[in-house]
Amino acid sequence: MTREEVLDAIRRNRTIADRNLDGIDLAGADLTGGRFEKVVFRNANLRGVNILRTGFKKCAFPGARFDGTDLTKVDLRKTDLSGASLRGVKLFQTLLTHSDLTGADFSEGDLGWSLLQHAKLDGAKFNGAKMEKMVLSHASAGQADFSGAQLTKVIFHDAQLPGAVFKDARLFKVLLAGCNLAGQNFAGTSFQQVNVTGSDLTGADFTGVDVSMSNFMDANLTKARLDKVRGRNAMFKGAKLIEATLTGADLSQSLFAEGNLSQADFSKACLDHCFFPSAVCRATRFAGSDLSYAEFDKTDLTAADFSSAKLYMARMHLVIDDHAIWDGADRATVRGTDPDQAEAENWTPPPAADDTKK
Repeated sequence: MTREEVLDAIRRNRTIADRNLDGIDLAGADLTGGRFEKVVFRNANLRGVNILRTGFKKCAFPGARFDGTDLTKVDLRKTDLSGASLRGVKLFQTLLTHSDLTGADFSEGDLGWSLLQHAKLDGAKFNGAKMEKMVLSHASAGQADFSGAQLTKVIFHDAQLPGAVFKDARLFKVLLAGCNLAGQNFAGTSFQQVNVTGSDLTGADFTGVDVSMSNFMDANLTKARLDKVRGRNAMFKGAKLIEATLTGADLSQSLFAEGNLSQADFSKACLDHCFFPSAVCRATRFAGSDLSYAEFDKTDLTAADFSSAKLYMARMHLVIDDHAIWDGADRATVRGTDPDQAEAENWTPPPAADDTKK
């Protein structure tokens, strides 16, 4: 079919079915109200087309060009869009669930309020795209490129992201829970209020990144680099920070409860008002750090290094501090174990009356 034949079929309210429209040029065409079923648009030119209320049932668009097209409310579920060019495209309430978008290019696109669950996004490009309230949970996005993208309230829950690139991206209130981000380089990004609960961040690099109010609960940050991060009010409950480096980091008022911080390096970090209840800090280095008003409750501080640390009004309740190093640390105002609290915590109720008769 030619361009004219396609437009004529739409004007006559006819369904276009079982057609191969490889390479057809429909750029700028008004396809409003058109119905396409089992049509292949391989390498078709669909730049700037009007597809308001246009139906595509079991169609395929491999290599098609949608640059600058408004795809608002278009239903493209389970559609082949592999290698498609969607640069500068607009997505709003667009349905792309289970679609194949391998190698697709969404660069500079305005992408909002759309669904891409279980989509194939391996090698897709989102460079400089604005993404807001997008759902990419369970998507496969290996080697996807989000460089320079603005991601706001985007959901990547349980997405596969091996080799994905986030260079200079801005992430705000993004959900990356349960994702494999091992070795990921986040240096140069903005990472505020991001949730990476339970994610694998082994060896990830956050050097100098703003991670304020982000949630790293139960995440694996073994050997991760968080030097000089700005992370006030961050959550590290249950996180593994084994051998991680956090030198010079500002983590004021952050929570490390029940985490494993063994051999981590917090040298010269700002840790005032931080909480470490039931954390494991074996051979952890706190040299020169500010731990004013920090709370260590039942914390394992075996062989921890507090050399020259500021410990003004820090609380050390029922800690294990065998072989800890305190050289040059100011311990004059440190609050030790509270005997009344310790007695209450160790109290066990007497046996019931019936038990004494047995």
